[in-house]
Amino acid sequence: MKDPDRLAELGDDWCDLSEGSDLTEECDRDHASLSRELRTEVHPAHPFFGAALEVIAHRWSNDDVLCRHLDTPARYSIIHLTWSKREEIGSCPTIDADGEWSHIVAYEDGVDAALNEAEALEQDGRRAPMGPAGTASRPITVEAVHAWPEVSAVPHGPCGRG
Repeated sequence: MKDPDRLAELGDDWCDLSEGSDLTEECDRDHASLSRELRTEVHPAHPFFGAALEVIAHRWSNDDVLCRHLDTPARYSIIHLTWSKREEIGSCPTIDADGEWSHIVAYEDGVDAALNEAEALEQDGRRAPMGPAGTASRPITVEAVHAWPEVSAVPHGPCGRG
């Protein structure tokens, strides 16, 4: 299955970077800058340092990028960039999902479920609604998915996320 076909499984929050995609014309982001920032942020202690990654999509609603591992074509990762424009330290940039395509879809299903639950709580008055800047009243937490064999080496957690 081609990546554009797969990306349709992830929903409307992703901009497909493949050549000829209808979405790339609607997008105002500099797609080349996504790959440059990823290379800049990944530091020598990061598990993806030196890995051949291809950014195939970015999330419209935040700074996540979806990458395919060129040396391991069955492997995909969702990485949250910080846009610091410098090499990061520690667990940044975070790896929110890492595994085969089914793991990426499972993670996205978790994101959708968490957002739907937050919306239902807002409608019931049990959660303060999003602020004017689109910032959630409380963080929405989604369990990271790390299914690749070197899972213990994969950093995850908060990293200046907004």
